[in-house]
Amino acid sequence: MFYNIICASATTPTELKKKADFICDEADARPILQRAIDKASLLGVNCVLLPGTYEINSCGERSKNGAICFYNSEPEQRFYSQNKSHYHVLEGAKIPLGYFDGAVITMGKQFYNSLSDDTPFSLFYADGGSPYGRGMIIKNLVVQLPASNKPVIVFDGSAASAIRYEDCWVTAFNPNNVDLATAEGIPVPHLESVAFRGCCGSNYYSAEWKNLAAQGFGVGFDIGGEHVYCESLSALYNIYGFRFDGYKGKKDFDGVSDSAFGIIVYPITCINLLDEHNVNLPMFGNASNNGTTRDTCHKSIKILGMNTQWPNTCPGYTDRRSPNFTEGRFRATEAQKGVWHGTIEYVIDHTTVNGGINICNEPFFEEGNGINIAQKNIISTEKK
Repeated sequence: MFYNIICASATTPTELKKKADFICDEADARPILQRAIDKASLLGVNCVLLPGTYEINSCGERSKNGAICFYNSEPEQRFYSQNKSHYHVLEGAKIPLGYFDGAVITMGKQFYNSLSDDTPFSLFYADGGSPYGRGMIIKNLVVQLPASNKPVIVFDGSAASAIRYEDCWVTAFNPNNVDLATAEGIPVPHLESVAFRGCCGSNYYSAEWKNLAAQGFGVGFDIGGEHVYCESLSALYNIYGFRFDGYKGKKDFDGVSDSAFGIIVYPITCINLLDEHNVNLPMFGNASNNGTTRDTCHKSIKILGMNTQWPNTCPGYTDRRSPNFTEGRFRATEAQKGVWHGTIEYVIDHTTVNGGINICNEPFFEEGNGINIAQKNIISTEKK
């Protein structure tokens, strides 16, 4: 009979600790948490974290640019070897309905401050000889960083070939220490700090993102890969709540390859995206084009129900009722104009001196961008 590997933190209730296979040290949970994940991977079972706080205070052994690694030690798998695919599963024992009452991952402030200001650091990442044959499933976790001024990627799937994110909440500031109504106390984050990053594409199976929240990052949801489906994602107080195809995957986490991955003819499909209090509307990137032009390399997107409060209080902007509320912020943009095709249905609202209003005729894209995307402001008063 299969069983899961159970991991406890130093703050897990005593009665629950009795059920644990591994108990992490209070000073640094990373070494024992890595052992628990490796053991679960070896047995082909899930690694389950009991309620408590798991503080990360060191780099991992497999890379100086990462902490917790999902590693596939099997020989390199070839394309379409789905029968040998290997998912690594990390999940909290309780869905964090109360946010901090389940399994909570943190980074120690001193360790966080020791990280590079320029080199990206991945808190959780995949590694191995080939992207084919390994994937990440992350469920029911809360992650809280002590700050947002470093290029830290919390969940980095860019070297995996399949990912599934479910029921996770990631923040780069303590919501109890800021004024969410005015954004006072929320710092402007490093542009390449990321809560969730997608996979390298050429997926086996689909990539699924469901019931997630990201706040206080340069990019909340860095979405990319192949066969991507997103549902109920909430981005708040980021520079970009959403970026699509804005990064390049790597075959090896510490390798020199910066090759682009992904099959761009397959659409990214999104339902019920919440884009509130972010500085800019989404960025539609160009990472997987490999220098080709829009005449030969189209990308596709379908978004049903993008709920947007823009631009309102957000990092660096605290006057929620200024008449010049668009100054210094951007509607959606394309890295290469005209590359993206598809449909987007959205609603935009804003707080004025007279209260909250819907901006019925506000365009979604900056002028000249999104020219091949059918856009519909659902409550537009303009006659069709």
